[in-house]
Amino acid sequence: MLPHELDQKSCESLESEAILRITSYHRRDFDAKVVTAGPGQHDHARSSLFKSFNESASSGLGRLQRLPFELLSSICLLLDLQSALNFSQASRSARETIGSIPQYHRLREHSLECIWALSRTGLSHHTSISDLHAAFLTELCVICGSFGGFLFLPSATRCCFACIESAPDFRIISFRSLQKESRRLATWLKRSHPVIHSIPGSYSSNEKEYTSRRKLVSGHHALQFPRADHDEDPRAILGKLPDSPVLRCMAACRLPYFNLATGDLQLGISCKGCQIAMEANFSDANFSRRERLYSRDGFMRHFWDCVEAKELWASSEGGMVAATEPEWTRRGGL
Repeated sequence: MLPHELDQKSCESLESEAILRITSYHRRDFDAKVVTAGPGQHDHARSSLFKSFNESASSGLGRLQRLPFELLSSICLLLDLQSALNFSQASRSARETIGSIPQYHRLREHSLECIWALSRTGLSHHTSISDLHAAFLTELCVICGSFGGFLFLPSATRCCFACIESAPDFRIISFRSLQKESRRLATWLKRSHPVIHSIPGSYSSNEKEYTSRRKLVSGHHALQFPRADHDEDPRAILGKLPDSPVLRCMAACRLPYFNLATGDLQLGISCKGCQIAMEANFSDANFSRRERLYSRDGFMRHFWDCVEAKELWASSEGGMVAATEPEWTRRGGL
């Protein structure tokens, strides 16, 4: 690369950083709308989970020791989360094996919130390490194709907040209501469906604190249970049950996106200009604009199409002076 080309790219990079600093912000309120752990709650787990000991292993893996490491790694990635946790605690050799697999290392460093949420909701037996890691490396929502800063826990699926609250595939229903409408025994339903045990907290845009744990079921899973000829169609049963944004948010958590090529980790950013547009003219279209998250590259593409963001950037005189921004964006949506 020629020197002048390097300088041009450096200038473009610096301008992009300034544009991001002036016109984008992190939606802190999204963190409070889904399953969230308290500050510092993962500190101990981060220093020990899926991490090899410094001491040499005194015992082997038995017959597994005969397998090539590549094959053993592939097997470990097929384990569900709970089995992986159990295996890592079986012996020092098992811990050493788990700790040396890159996928486990990445999840420990960057996805403890999801691991904790899957364990606390009772879904760790139903989620494989490979599926969780694949979602970690996925940038876009599987439903709408926008940046997805969340994980739908029952299926370990990357998604955006708008789809959590509205997509049919992410519907969550009460276990008790399903049992009542389907007239099935609780023991049978538990064998047929992964049951989600909600975590106390506040969810969706509802500021109410939910202190008791609830049993929930994914609507997608409820449609798949086997039925006899005389049984009612599961779709008809679901049609009788209420659709609650609060229950949906009880089955989702934040998940950063990891770019394997660059090593960049992103939770998603929002546009201050879109908030300005919504405050100037509240409409469904402007509200939807305000709710979108972007990757850094995605935001820069959006920036050139957002009139309000460009006006905000211009008012900062190229990032040299502080721009006046809405109180909403200054507080991160809180």
